[in-house]
Amino acid sequence: MIAVKDKTSYALEAVRKKLNQIGDVILVGSGKGGVGKSMIASAIAMTLSKQGHRTGLLDIDVHGASVANYLGLAPPLRSGEKGLEPKKLGRLKTMSIAFFAGDNPVPIRGAEKEDLIANLMALTNWGELDYLVVDLPPGMGDEVLSAFSLFSDRCRLLLVTTPSKYAFRVVSLMCKLAEREKVPLAGVVLNMSYMLSGGRRIYPLGRADARRLKNAIGSRIITEIPLDPRINEEPFQVVLKKNNELTEAIHNLTRKLLEA
Repeated sequence: MIAVKDKTSYALEAVRKKLNQIGDVILVGSGKGGVGKSMIASAIAMTLSKQGHRTGLLDIDVHGASVANYLGLAPPLRSGEKGLEPKKLGRLKTMSIAFFAGDNPVPIRGAEKEDLIANLMALTNWGELDYLVVDLPPGMGDEVLSAFSLFSDRCRLLLVTTPSKYAFRVVSLMCKLAEREKVPLAGVVLNMSYMLSGGRRIYPLGRADARRLKNAIGSRIITEIPLDPRINEEPFQVVLKKNNELTEAIHNLTRKLLEA
């Protein structure tokens, strides 16, 4: 396991204490951008919280945090006696780098990223949680390696891909990295898999080759998620409240995660 720098630091000790109050950590990653990873992370967290689970959502995408946009959350943050108060949406607690940076770029690198992620987790007043969903950034660099190390004691990785063979290749590399770092794989989500037209499924990105994906990753597809254009047209919470194919697929995904 790759070590986080200075394991005796205050922030890392605080992270360890907070993890003692968290039941399960679900890392949502992909290895590449543009596959809808942040949407999946947000949807899972919202669904868990609506089911009555004490749920947190942490966005550690330093350079392109998207969770706040999906949930309609914005700065400023409030600070309390026990640290930074996460934004609340119903029972869901959310913390994101975007609450500090807003629409400004975050030009940091290397060890600074590790420190930022550790401090963001450590300084947030999560309280007791049943689940913490962590939206990983694209790629396999500092932020991802830091997350694997920080949450190594109790995390599992949910991989998100699209039907593209090029996305398959990258997500297979992410799977190999997780295996090397001893991070358990919860499964694979095939996002933007199909659309409904006249009651029939159409496959705008082509039909996924499930055998090819299984050979590349060694894991099964646990859920296929449809492409729903309304995500770009309506508030995310509104889309998920409706009785539609997307909502059903997200609930199916969440159920399988809880059963795993």
